Amino acid sequence: MNNKLEKIYTLKSELDHRRPLNQGEIKRIKENYIIKNTYNSNAIEGNTLTEMETRFVIETNLAVGKKSLKDHLEIRNYYNALLYIETLTNEILSEENIKIIHSILLDGLDWTNKGKYRTIDTSQEIHTLLSWYTSEPVTINRIIEFTCKFINTHPFIDGNGRTSRLLTNLELLKLGYPPITILATDRLEYYQALDKSYYGDYEEAYDFFYNCIIESLNEYLSFAN
Repeated sequence: MNNKLEKIYTLKSELDHRRPLNQGEIKRIKENYIIKNTYNSNAIEGNTLTEMETRFVIETNLAVGKKSLKDHLEIRNYYNALLYIETLTNEILSEENIKIIHSILLDGLDWTNKGKYRTIDTSQEIHTLLSWYTSEPVTINRIIEFTCKFINTHPFIDGNGRTSRLLTNLELLKLGYPPITILATDRLEYYQALDKSYYGDYEEAYDFFYNCIIESLNEYLSFAN
């Protein structure tokens, strides 16, 4: 397991060595990531737009025939949330950040529940979780544990998965890592890792997220060549 962490640190230092990347490289990486991430994160939750259709909606702001308004709004909102988290990279994670991300995701989809916890108790749970998370320096393992604990708390009626994936990337960006994409095709493995974490066993979650981080670092390095 630790071999993967070592690999992550090695790849990260290699990427740092090549920074700053030129604007053209950054633009290409970002465009690629935004489409891929938006498509996969929504597909995990059952959105029916393909990756090509997702690209079309994001780049043209037009609709795809025969696809629901809900599917379109989910794509547009997620794209807006990805842009929003980039404005938070110098802040310590707060409840306000989490609620705003959630509000953006549910914009036009659920006016009643967007940015609101499903019960009063949840507020205390998230407060406790953030107190724990911010009490020590953030590490990759801490981000993974936080993500799992957040999902297991299930603070919102809907949109918990997408919110958590955005939070993972926000926290990785703060550490200088490229954001990751959890592929819809890995959904089962991802859910199994989260299920195990519910009982306090994080080994599968570490392994799953390490693989995603390695994949992302390799992708960034290939763009930077």
